[in-house]
Amino acid sequence: MPDSSISVIPPKRPKGDGWEYKGIVPNHVTLGYEGHYWFYPEQRIFVISALEVAQDKDGFSVGPEYHISISKGHGKRCNRNEARFALKAFGMEDSKEDNHVPGGYVRNFWMPVAEKYVGRECECVKTENTIKEDKGDFEWRT
Repeated sequence: MPDSSISVIPPKRPKGDGWEYKGIVPNHVTLGYEGHYWFYPEQRIFVISALEVAQDKDGFSVGPEYHISISKGHGKRCNRNEARFALKAFGMEDSKEDNHVPGGYVRNFWMPVAEKYVGRECECVKTENTIKEDKGDFEWRT
């Protein structure tokens, strides 16, 4: 029986030199879908890249989405410029940031595979409170 966690649409991989592949991410980290762990030692940026299917609270889903989580590792959050660097490397410049962990150190970016949904905001943007940290550099929703 084929492994259902492996998708015919692979997660994003970084372009450019300097990225180190660190292996497959456990399925419980990626909503049960295929995910890979990357590290960029020059800036100490850690990225988990996956392809997942998420749903809004109302049950709406845009189908498969590229999802990358970016951090500095060891409980440290990357800043907006470091996140932009990783987004460019992974071809995720059109993604939307959506974080839901109070005081979290991972920045989460989502981009639908279906082009007609690229740029669509999650319903949480309209309905949940936005908390700003790091002088507005990082936002998360309740």
